Amino acid sequence: MTITGYRLGRRGFLTGMLGMSSLPLLGSLPAAAQDQTLRVFGYGDGADFKGLFDTFKKVSGVKVAYEGVPFPDLQNTIVQRFRTGNSGIDVFLVDPTYIPTFSKLGILADLTSAFREKSRGALFPSDVQGATYNGKMLTMPMWESTQLLFFNKRLLAKAGVEAPAISPDARMTWDKVIELAKKVQAAGAETGFGFEQVDRYYQLQILPESLGGGPGVKGDDLLTVDVANDAWLQAGKWYGSIFADGVASRGLTNSQEMRDLFKAGRLAFLVGGPWNIADFSKVEGLDYAAAPHPYFAGGKAETPSESFHLGVAADTPNTDQALKFLNYVGLDKDGALVASAGSNLLANIEATTEVLSRIPQQNPNLNGIDLLIRYELENTAVRRPRTLGYLQLEELVTRAWSDIRNGSDAAQTFPQLQSELERSFKRIER
Repeated sequence: MTITGYRLGRRGFLTGMLGMSSLPLLGSLPAAAQDQTLRVFGYGDGADFKGLFDTFKKVSGVKVAYEGVPFPDLQNTIVQRFRTGNSGIDVFLVDPTYIPTFSKLGILADLTSAFREKSRGALFPSDVQGATYNGKMLTMPMWESTQLLFFNKRLLAKAGVEAPAISPDARMTWDKVIELAKKVQAAGAETGFGFEQVDRYYQLQILPESLGGGPGVKGDDLLTVDVANDAWLQAGKWYGSIFADGVASRGLTNSQEMRDLFKAGRLAFLVGGPWNIADFSKVEGLDYAAAPHPYFAGGKAETPSESFHLGVAADTPNTDQALKFLNYVGLDKDGALVASAGSNLLANIEATTEVLSRIPQQNPNLNGIDLLIRYELENTAVRRPRTLGYLQLEELVTRAWSDIRNGSDAAQTFPQLQSELERSFKRIER
């Protein structure tokens, strides 16, 4: 599973969070806790996790009951459930950028003694670091991520465009990709280029950051706003230009629309995650391959990274079962492989090696993609900032990218964003 499709709009949540120090915990527990059923909370209907839960029950004897909400409501609902003092949750999915906030609220159990030493050599060190806040390991890293440049081989061939190579040494600049996308579009492709996660901070952070503009926050506590520097303006100008030129579509606003367009053979280039490979490779007649994530000429090659972790509720009465589940999903190679659900990358090193080795077997067009992904994870991966202001940063930056996509001038939008974020950050209790 991925973090795709995540949209924002949590004004009520943000207002409630600002200045909050901790939440009341504990309370009467629902029946599920009394029969030792492990209660896992996340998004969606849980269909993507059914195989994992069934396998875990076979190896542990522990039954898992899953409860999910629509993806955009996940973080808000987690906080509201704990706020009531009766969360009914033992384990929950955690976007690791929210670890500082959840830590401050006191809703995550400390996993340091249970897993820190066991994680050494089993998980990628960067993922363990990402799960650690104020010296404590607070979550179990489950998935990893990177981004690739998928392309439709048939559309490129029709336009006389040579298929890009898969080696990191053949990485193209953004300008080159857009040049080729326009050529393919002129030859009949409906849309030349698109990002899978339209406007999202995860997807676009690397645009200004690869130009030296930083992630939008700086300082020891990452609560000093910095979104109006020259690199941000340059990246914003480029982003707006691809929609103004029509090589990217302003009318496509969510991940599913972008994936469907590519699967239908109507999109030439798509920057998206490797989680799509299993799905794309099932589409009859879709002749596609992948190349390295592009970069700006004069800038650094950087790629988005990280994905969901698992957290244990601080008030759970099922601690033993919860830790057993996290151990299975994170540290047990077989459990991690089940959790990959096809082509999701994993924090587990051995399991990721096996997942990557299987991809070229699924699709010969992707020979070498295992080496490319490993290279990106080791050399170009950028993580999102761990700041108590991440909620506001993600929401307001994503909205600014959306405004620019729809025609606003980056030279005006980002200074306005700077002022708005500075006002919002002043309300954060430090």
